[in-house]
Amino acid sequence: MSDVKAQLERLRPVYETGVLRLLLRNHAMTYVALLRTCFKPLTAELPKETLEMRLAGALEELSHDGEWQYKDGETAQDSAHQTLVELTREGEGDYAWLANSYDPASHHYLYRLTARAHRAIDALSQLEDTTRALSGAQANSIIMEVENARKRLTVDPSERIALLEAEVKEREQEIDRLRKGEAVESLSDKDVEDIIAVVHNTLRGVPVDLHELALEERDNGDALRRRMQERSMSVDEILTAYHERYRRSMRESDSGRRFEDAFQVIVTDEGRRQIDDAVQDIARSPYLHGEPNQLLNQVRAELKRIYEGIEDVRHQVRVSDEAVSRLVRQRSDTRYRTALDTFNRLFAAISRDIRNGETSPSPYSLDVNAAALSPLPTRPARPMAFAAPPSLETMSLPQDDDNPGFADVDLRAMVEAGGPRLRHMLSLIMRNPTMRDGRIDIAASFNQLDDSQRRESELVGFLGALRVDDDGQFSTWRCICADGKTRAWRTRPVLADVDVVRGIIEEDA
Repeated sequence: MSDVKAQLERLRPVYETGVLRLLLRNHAMTYVALLRTCFKPLTAELPKETLEMRLAGALEELSHDGEWQYKDGETAQDSAHQTLVELTREGEGDYAWLANSYDPASHHYLYRLTARAHRAIDALSQLEDTTRALSGAQANSIIMEVENARKRLTVDPSERIALLEAEVKEREQEIDRLRKGEAVESLSDKDVEDIIAVVHNTLRGVPVDLHELALEERDNGDALRRRMQERSMSVDEILTAYHERYRRSMRESDSGRRFEDAFQVIVTDEGRRQIDDAVQDIARSPYLHGEPNQLLNQVRAELKRIYEGIEDVRHQVRVSDEAVSRLVRQRSDTRYRTALDTFNRLFAAISRDIRNGETSPSPYSLDVNAAALSPLPTRPARPMAFAAPPSLETMSLPQDDDNPGFADVDLRAMVEAGGPRLRHMLSLIMRNPTMRDGRIDIAASFNQLDDSQRRESELVGFLGALRVDDDGQFSTWRCICADGKTRAWRTRPVLADVDVVRGIIEEDA
């Protein structure tokens, strides 16, 4: 008797809290027919007006056939409205067939089937399916799975090698028979049907798992959006609740793990192409006719449902990700506005304290009087001297009595105007000067420098100011252009005393 009670307690939640309780409600068969008619596909979401219009048309057709009776003075539209209320009712321990949520984009309430309603309709679909797996198919499937598990779970290397060698030997014997032209064993229709049924049994149930996973993710996303609209929880609490449900449904549940496995194999182009090519090759087999061909069509339908189920799950995840992104942006905007308002109030308070000064009970101190500032210099570090550069007319006239053929050049003034590059050039010249009449020939000494020290671009201004004398006396400056070629500049001769050049260099030091 205790075993009977245990069995009764085991069945009680199935009848009282499961899908069966929903199917035992009044008019459940009619409700399922109405939902299948109005929602195509069953995962669709319909506005209230559209759903009531479809329900009214379906109820009017049922009333015409005597399958539905209106109440006194009730129209088809009134009956559709009352039926919609009944389908969404959850009171008195009953489960709802439909759920709704407000869509801010369209400003309408969208109705959809609940997850329990989907499972109830799927259960009815399985009961409607008259296809039965044959005993031969079940036996073949069991043998294949057991042998595969045996090879994968064998730890002893020698035993595993023996299993693999036996498999290889069997394949080699079959290859030898085919090469010798021996007749291939003909398969009967029952054998072919058994082989196709093994594939069909493997695929059965996967679309249902994917469908339930998509519904669970949709409900999870709807709960996220509903909490956002109600603002009953903080942003962090909403995100925590969503990710917790997502982890349970997509990471810890069997359907979630099966989705990940199917996703890794089927979603890839290579895996999907491999499956489609194999099914196409099977369809071209001469064995496929009659019942086996119908069973293969069911396999194709199951594969199509699996593909659609995977895409549906991915779509629901993307929709939820968009809601999460909006929520994160909302949190970021809220934090930014809060911080901006805080800074504005702080700035206003500081400005008010500064403006009030000492009259304020808590004046804002800048501590300027306590700062240690170094005094500004009142005179330059070295004496300043102004040297007027000679005019062009003056520079063109001979001014050296000892050397009447040369025009004296104010080298000091030109170096002051030319900057540190000319001083550096003079310091290099002083290392190995070329003398002429007891004075340094600047141009000849310059031509002895390395190519890197004779760049034309650094001396254009200096050389341009040294025009050639009218009597034809000149010096040649061999400068290096940007392209590495040598270009000769002709200027008046530039001669300078050693002491003058040394003084110019020491001024910079």
